[in-house]
Amino acid sequence: MWGITRSQALWLVLAAVAWFIESYDIGLVSVVLLPFKTLFHLTGSDTGLLVASATVGIVVGVVPSGYLADRLGRKRLLVLALVWYSLLTAATGLAPGWHAVLVLRFLAGLGLGAMFPLPYTLLAELSPKHVRGRVAGILDAFLSVGYFAAPLVGGVVLAHAGLVSGWRILFFLGGFGVVYAVILARWLPESPRWLLAEGREAEAIQVMSRMGREAREEILDQRIDARPRAPLGVIWSKPYRRRTLMLWVAFPSILFVFYAIMNFMPTILVKEHLRSTVALEFAALIMAASIPGKFVEAWLVEKVGRKAVIISFTLLAAVAALCFPAVRSSAGLVAVGMGLAFFGVSVDPAIKIFSAEQYPTAIRGTGVGLTEGVGRLLGGALAPYIMALMLSSSGIRGSFVFIAAVAVVGALAVLALGRETGGLVLEERVRAPHAVKAL
Repeated sequence: MWGITRSQALWLVLAAVAWFIESYDIGLVSVVLLPFKTLFHLTGSDTGLLVASATVGIVVGVVPSGYLADRLGRKRLLVLALVWYSLLTAATGLAPGWHAVLVLRFLAGLGLGAMFPLPYTLLAELSPKHVRGRVAGILDAFLSVGYFAAPLVGGVVLAHAGLVSGWRILFFLGGFGVVYAVILARWLPESPRWLLAEGREAEAIQVMSRMGREAREEILDQRIDARPRAPLGVIWSKPYRRRTLMLWVAFPSILFVFYAIMNFMPTILVKEHLRSTVALEFAALIMAASIPGKFVEAWLVEKVGRKAVIISFTLLAAVAALCFPAVRSSAGLVAVGMGLAFFGVSVDPAIKIFSAEQYPTAIRGTGVGLTEGVGRLLGGALAPYIMALMLSSSGIRGSFVFIAAVAVVGALAVLALGRETGGLVLEERVRAPHAVKAL
């Protein structure tokens, strides 16, 4: 299959399903907002806190996850994170009220955050250079399937089980991740690049034997450095300083578009006088547009490069955001919303693989983890909280102008500071500050 072995295709599917489970879990927040507003009479501030709770947990969990992935391994941390948040999601179904849900979503967010950067970091290290971007796009498409499934399943469950019991059932379903963790532990391999950096050559060779000649030679032809003692100092030293600054501006800006659509689209549609069950179905349809969008992105990202895709998709999403408040018909709302999701969400795999390609193996987990942490804090926690307040004060028009402005900032950061990484090998010598010595 376009340059990867059957084993690599299996690893892609395994990681993709893991992300599907995670995205369903995250998408539950947008679904339960509607019954919670009826059952618990949430204010705009309450809604912002509930939306932000899991995301704040994700930020707290994702920052050390990169460092831990560099120390413990990508696979081990992925499995542990999946078990953690799946158990807490199932436990949320027993919560007595929305305050308990807020706390449990924060705790689950620790595991969600720890897992977030791992699938694409691991798959980048298991794939040959000419298909890394395509693999990331296909992998990320399963995130959109989960985000699509959450409101779709939510609409069905709430319609049949009612508001009081339905939201609990939705959280119970999230516990399936515990079972899937056993499958990952058995069939998903560790990164051979990480194994080589740790001196575990026999295990690395066993994994590489299933990777195909090109991917295998790409690893063997490069020297993989050991972890530096102070990876944080390295990512802010030359030549990584410019890359890190670019990612810390672009990643949260682009990610905010996704969070705005996922968390607030059902609420926005209800504000447009749609019934809650219809709003959930329309929100699912809007998010579904990102699924073919990510397959288009997966093809384009290897044809025209990472920068061109990131900049063009993000600017087109900004245009769609500006158009959304002017639409009056239900069909028009869905059409423009789908355009916003097609470009604004489908750009995510491009910025993710772009992030992973900025750093060599020795500091990749740390660099990507910190980028995800900054992105989830600014783009996933603080900005949506502000948006919840803006929806209450400035209405839909002001909120979508804000979305467009944030998207443009992200595109400009990549344009001005980004370097193209398509087709490049993942390794380069780790150039640490003089005060930092390799282990």
